[in-house]
Amino acid sequence: MTHHDTVAGSKPGGRTNKTSNWRHATAALCRFAQAAAILACVTSLSGAAQADEFSSQVTRIVVPFSAGGGTDVISRILAQEMEKTLGGSVIVENKPGAGTIVGTQYVANSAPDGHTVVMATFAHAVNPSLRGKLPYDTDKDFAPIALVARSFNIVVVSPKSNIKSIADLIAAAKANPDKLNYGTFGPGTSAHLAGELFKSLANVKLTAVHYKGAAPAITDLLGGTIQVMFTTVASATSLIKAGQLRA
Repeated sequence: MTHHDTVAGSKPGGRTNKTSNWRHATAALCRFAQAAAILACVTSLSGAAQADEFSSQVTRIVVPFSAGGGTDVISRILAQEMEKTLGGSVIVENKPGAGTIVGTQYVANSAPDGHTVVMATFAHAVNPSLRGKLPYDTDKDFAPIALVARSFNIVVVSPKSNIKSIADLIAAAKANPDKLNYGTFGPGTSAHLAGELFKSLANVKLTAVHYKGAAPAITDLLGGTIQVMFTTVASATSLIKAGQLRA
């Protein structure tokens, strides 16, 4: 079992240094206590003057995945809590593509004033090792703000599938090498590397199909285009409880 961390980060400079209003205003922690339990909280501002100054501009939380996935859900909960604390507008913008690179590059090119942050996930740390060249410097172009969430990855299939256990999945993969497709949130994401780890440990061959987020991948899983996902708890819990996915 792997886990998927989500960290809020922004471009360094302006209010994002160690003494910045941004750190005091928006340091946040959101953690899963159980599979479906999400707890979001935001620290309070140190002084009304800082609140007035910061809330005068719109704050954008960029999600580098399509809407409807776990990171998107967490970001919208966080945005609501931040609005209560900051007294200003906090909006979520989905900018999916290229295994989170599209949204991450957007934030790297934004003004370094602390008002545009990216929900950096597993892929943010992995992409420099997987890609020959990125359109930004992962170490220099971003400043971490807070660990926002942690979610484990789980194996899910359609309830119509004949796969009812890990043993069934291994047997099906061995009987049909490269014919079982598994969906990911994009190259380098936790769903991708969890699938590759499973292939290595089980000595089987599966074909990765990359999407721009969990939601479109789950749609195709339910439709039979792909046969399995190594998705996050956050993206699958409600569907598992509703009987629409089997874990």
